[in-house]
Amino acid sequence: MNHFKGGRICCVLLLLFSFVVLSGCTKENSSLKVEADRVPRLQNKAEAIAYSNKLDALVQTLRIVDDEEVDTDVRESKLQDFTQDLNLLLNEPESVEMKDGEFAKKFDNKLTLLSKSFRLKNEQLNVRIVNFRASNTLTGTIGGKYTFVQWWSAKQLVHAQMLNDDGPELTTDFVVRDSDHGIQLLLGGHVSIYHPYPVFVALWELSGQKWTQKKIVIDKVTLSDLWYLNKDVNEPIIFENRQHDSMSIEVLDHGDGFLINRDDSEQNIIIEFSKSGEVRIDSEHSITSNTHIEQQNYKLIQAKYSENGILIKYPQITKLKDTVKQKSLNQILKTEALKGLREYADSDTEVHVEIDFEIKRQSERFLSVQYTGIRYVKDAAYPNHIFYTSNLDMKQASRLRLSDLVKIEKPFLELLKSGKFSAIEPEQKDLLGNFTQDDLIQWLTSVDLLKGSAEESGLDTFSYLTSDSLGVSIPVAHAVGDHAEYEIRLAQIPNDMKRNKELWQELSPVVDQPATVVNEGKLDTDQYEVEESQSFQTTLEGFGKVRFVSTYGYPEGLRKFFFFLLDDQGHILYRFPEFYGNHEWVARYGGVEAVAFKDVNRDGLKDVIIIANVDNGIHGPGRVDEFPMAGIYFQKKNKTFTTIPALDQALNDQGHNQTIKDVIQYVSKQRMDVN
Repeated sequence: MNHFKGGRICCVLLLLFSFVVLSGCTKENSSLKVEADRVPRLQNKAEAIAYSNKLDALVQTLRIVDDEEVDTDVRESKLQDFTQDLNLLLNEPESVEMKDGEFAKKFDNKLTLLSKSFRLKNEQLNVRIVNFRASNTLTGTIGGKYTFVQWWSAKQLVHAQMLNDDGPELTTDFVVRDSDHGIQLLLGGHVSIYHPYPVFVALWELSGQKWTQKKIVIDKVTLSDLWYLNKDVNEPIIFENRQHDSMSIEVLDHGDGFLINRDDSEQNIIIEFSKSGEVRIDSEHSITSNTHIEQQNYKLIQAKYSENGILIKYPQITKLKDTVKQKSLNQILKTEALKGLREYADSDTEVHVEIDFEIKRQSERFLSVQYTGIRYVKDAAYPNHIFYTSNLDMKQASRLRLSDLVKIEKPFLELLKSGKFSAIEPEQKDLLGNFTQDDLIQWLTSVDLLKGSAEESGLDTFSYLTSDSLGVSIPVAHAVGDHAEYEIRLAQIPNDMKRNKELWQELSPVVDQPATVVNEGKLDTDQYEVEESQSFQTTLEGFGKVRFVSTYGYPEGLRKFFFFLLDDQGHILYRFPEFYGNHEWVARYGGVEAVAFKDVNRDGLKDVIIIANVDNGIHGPGRVDEFPMAGIYFQKKNKTFTTIPALDQALNDQGHNQTIKDVIQYVSKQRMDVN
């Protein structure tokens, strides 16, 4: 028994020893496995930390690039670092883990990203286009656009490449496709050569792990005369519409090209790429309809007559569906415009005439054009100011005279002299009192008569329409301007003076309501000092009759310019945005040199041009002598004004800021759309 019992004890001890040994071995093997598993995880964590540090460093670099307080040379150097390091970062596998929105937010939305996935040759290819726009204060308005392409089939194999380095193109959409030449990348977007931006299309092909830009060889082009195709460039092709309207571009449903839209147009462009490499460009008519109540079924373009020292610019109508009516209307417009040179047709006298036009009202039914200019005859004592108008009934394809709208009788004459007609130029407001009733009857009964016609009376008296007013121009002495314009709100004309109810029914609906942009009470003259010599009564389409006021304020103790629109009680209707000259300079006292109200961008709304003198506010050493700064406030359809800082910068940097004429001549050559 004892031997048996001792044997059992030995067996138990042996088993326990074996269990301990085996357990120890198991534990040791498990520890080795855990250590082996920890190695890749530690490596991944280290890589993630390294990537996060690179990302944060890149964000800080961008903030230095955008900091206008930093020296320009430093910012330019940092900009180069940023674009190079961004390209490196996009080659990191971790970068594809971030969604487009997260990536953009990390960089304060200075980047725009668009990712798509494509099935190519039985493989899923993911492609992301990254756009970066550098600050205009560093690169200007044309350059400063950077485009990167990032692509991957598996997240461990991520590639990136910079496609556009400080160029004018900004990609807004893209497509990747198989072709006979390999994998192709089609980019579409806008080119910041002018404003609004034309559209570009570019073609890239993938060879190995590099994209190479290819010239687009066009097989067929069918475009209407509304479009212009720039084929002079080597790689991308650029589309522009001749009216310089803004455009949009999107990928076709089948993914082998783009659809280009011109705003408010019934015509689009289709550009299609075949697998063999042929490219077809064609126009298509859109079947969509625009039911906006303000839609106009025609556009205006500029034409000109230039011969023997005479230059006359005038509008012509395009896009009117009734081509017969369009031809008739255009002939009327041309004939009316050229009445400015009739008296010199058979004259040997050396004469210089320069006439430009302004659209006062443009709608479905009415077109009102105002012509202004200068006439100078050799050896004459002084030049003369030219003023005349043309009014058209678009529906009837006929000229429209003042007598077609109102009864030229005693009540209307009394209304004219009652003070309800406001003078466009304040210094001419009292001139009407100098004319007898017979003078006014003679002038008004001959308003809008064609020069040289059988009905001509020889009097230069004209009328015109705006969005809310009726205007009348009468001849006055050269010393007070050669002509004087007076306007009355359409709503102020009594019904018993009106002719042709059909015409008035179409005039009434577009009368603007009083502006309600701001309601700040009266102008605080303790805070703002008014410069009376540069404050005027005027009529603006979105506001009606208002007082434009130039003032000085002293924020932070420095004199700055401020501009307002006031009603007849002195209440603020509108506060203009910051004047361009205020940004870095100090206003000169009495420094507002000129103010003009003119439709600079020809959208039917008067804009405000201001030229004012500034300096650096230093007296003594370091002083900068005064110099002019010009700024333009563009009126928008929503009864506000806006500026285009890049345009203000360009016209001042290039010296087009000496006179109102300098500003207008420069800006008229630019292309812009503020709405």
